[in-house]
Amino acid sequence: MSEEEWAELEASGKTLSAFFRDVIRQPPTVSEPEPVKESVAYERRHVEERWDIYLRNTEQQPSPEVIEKAKDATFCLLFPDGENVAKVETKTQYVCPFTGKRFGSMDALVRAAIPYLIKSAEADQHWKNASKQPRSPQYFDQIR
Repeated sequence: MSEEEWAELEASGKTLSAFFRDVIRQPPTVSEPEPVKESVAYERRHVEERWDIYLRNTEQQPSPEVIEKAKDATFCLLFPDGENVAKVETKTQYVCPFTGKRFGSMDALVRAAIPYLIKSAEADQHWKNASKQPRSPQYFDQIR
């Protein structure tokens, strides 16, 4: 033990074992660095190119309404107010505004977002169509 630790032990009035027990129980005082938050610019034309590539390489094409709805969601969230550059928050990774998942690049984020948004638009379309259909009776007295 150093001279300072012996002086601290004597000043505390504790036994040697009690002093060591307290030292061991104390968590180390290491300050963790704050995560670096950056904003990365991604141009609108890159998103449009990703959409074209996805639609060209996808075998099962959803209806044009679904594609249009998913595209609108993409551009409304990434480019609010008709901007030409998307700014996405990064913390060493790119955070998807649709799912909250993290990606290593904006290309990976957009590639993953397109099928997700198409599935969301298809699900919305399905529920919208299902709500228009007449409901089956829930009770026997409603059957005619």
